[in-house]
Amino acid sequence: MDVSTKNTNHKITLGMLIGSLVTFANLYGPQTFIQHFTHDFHMSASESSLALSISTFTLAFGMLVMAAISNTWGRKNIMVFSLVSSSILYLLVGFAPNFEVLLMIRAIEGFALAGFPAIAVTYLAEELSGNQFPKALAVYITGSGFGGFFGRIVSSSILDLSNWHTAVFVLGTLTLILSIIFIFLVEPSKNFIAQEFSIKNWIGGILAACKDTKLWFFYGLGFLALGVYVAMFNYIGFPLIKSFGLSQTIVGFIFIFQLMGSVGSMTVGKLSDRYTRGQMLFASLVVALIGISLTAVHHLPIVLLGLFVLSCGFFAWHNLVSGWVSSSAIPTAKAYASSIYLLFYYVGSSVVGTVGGHFYDADGWNGVVGIMIACCIIGFVLLGLVEMKLKKMIKHAAI
Repeated sequence: MDVSTKNTNHKITLGMLIGSLVTFANLYGPQTFIQHFTHDFHMSASESSLALSISTFTLAFGMLVMAAISNTWGRKNIMVFSLVSSSILYLLVGFAPNFEVLLMIRAIEGFALAGFPAIAVTYLAEELSGNQFPKALAVYITGSGFGGFFGRIVSSSILDLSNWHTAVFVLGTLTLILSIIFIFLVEPSKNFIAQEFSIKNWIGGILAACKDTKLWFFYGLGFLALGVYVAMFNYIGFPLIKSFGLSQTIVGFIFIFQLMGSVGSMTVGKLSDRYTRGQMLFASLVVALIGISLTAVHHLPIVLLGLFVLSCGFFAWHNLVSGWVSSSAIPTAKAYASSIYLLFYYVGSSVVGTVGGHFYDADGWNGVVGIMIACCIIGFVLLGLVEMKLKKMIKHAAI
């Protein structure tokens, strides 16, 4: 590899790290404002959580659209549009005169955000070869976890010094600057071949992924995975501040467990040749269930341990199911199956994240723990059903 190509690859990798950071910082930044929205807009916790849920909901559907448009418009164009427009929209959130306008801006922002995660992996696969692709992909995935942490910690730190309006302005300005840096780092696609957009082919691919009945169990598991995870971190700030007297900045640092949770994903990789996906997913669900239960204990160190354990379980859970979707789908439907999985994944965060707020309003933190445990139990049921389905398919194939 010559020096020029090596430098280009490094710039692309750095650019994708920045793009991932911007995307997930903008998406999850308002999670730290939920307690403040309840006070400033005089509403319940479940209503306040819509500031996050509505963005993940529109992002989920936006990914299906953005992936198709990029085949015509170009990979970098879509990614730049996504990063710059979402950062500008994030800045506008701070000027919203009421919560209804705030939600409208966040809904549009979620759709705009979809452009980057929908295209990033495809761009890397097209532009990088050999061992450069998996290395860059690992950096991109790391950026998604770090981006969520970055958005929350910046917001939390500013909240202790000022108000959420200022926190929005600071984070929005930072992500806009980073988006501009991305433009200069990442070069236009060299290996991209524009295609004419066909609604018929797009719908046909989606229908093919929907007709495969076993995939619906995976879609359901994805729905539950991020739903549980987001519900936990949406509302854990309430007991940490009210019951344990932690400051907003310290609560922001609690999100470091989301980075540490990648231990779960790495463990799955190491054990993949010793255990089946089903066995490891069962263990991941058990780990998540233990983590959730620990947060119900009124002792701060145990609550923090519970957050870490749940994060490990979640990362392993998502890693296993997303990989299972890709390997189980028929070749012509793999890309669409992965897109639909991500659709359910993000819709799950919107639905369970908001429903968790109703349980918090009704029964405090124990109510949130209850709904998360119920989701894990449903996860065990879905895992059992998909394994029965796969065994039946293998039996029929052998006849």
